[in-house]
Amino acid sequence: MKIISWNMNKRRKGNWEWVIDQFDPDYLLVQEASPLPKKNFATTRITTKKLNKSAFYSKNFKHERLKMSKDYGMGLLVIKSKNLFFLNIYANLDFKPVYLTLLGLISTYVTDIRKRHGAKNILIAGDFNMDRRMDDNPTGTKFAAKNTFPINNFFDSILNMGFYDCMRKFSTKPVQTIRHTRSKYPWELDHMFATEELYKSLVGIETYQVPKLSDHDPIIAEFKI
Repeated sequence: MKIISWNMNKRRKGNWEWVIDQFDPDYLLVQEASPLPKKNFATTRITTKKLNKSAFYSKNFKHERLKMSKDYGMGLLVIKSKNLFFLNIYANLDFKPVYLTLLGLISTYVTDIRKRHGAKNILIAGDFNMDRRMDDNPTGTKFAAKNTFPINNFFDSILNMGFYDCMRKFSTKPVQTIRHTRSKYPWELDHMFATEELYKSLVGIETYQVPKLSDHDPIIAEFKI
């Protein structure tokens, strides 16, 4: 089973056709979705910005969007497909600070699908716009007050909910996922987390550079289930 998470940067056409033809994903979690071709179907949700959409695509399996409490424009999608549950994440920087709002929504939604749907296999992925190293303020931008660790606490809280960091299974070091024109720092802003059984079935994960299509690299994960 192949799952891809990708911020498409919405300004480019042809991104959907490229990623589907190139990788043939079973599931595709998209942030800042590009225009969707008429031949493809995806469940979408608009963020606080009218032209900014999150989207979820599945190749062969039916899926349904689960109704959750309001996210007030964060643009999160919660999806069920068979016995799999997905949280498509977009850390909308209109929310300041974004980590507090996003963590509250993730916690609420995970609790909800576990209680109402008995969810065991859950995958959380998307553009979090956060990197643990932000707490160290390694660039000219100040992300965290001295001796505070808001971003590390954010990610640790997700792990404490029973999730595992898929990006760390085969690489202990951060992996660059964005190639921003205004910063050369190798930020890892895109992430994927999975519950234990799903995580154990992860047999490979990589990123793919597509500078002509987006400033974000897609995360491509292969699960043997």
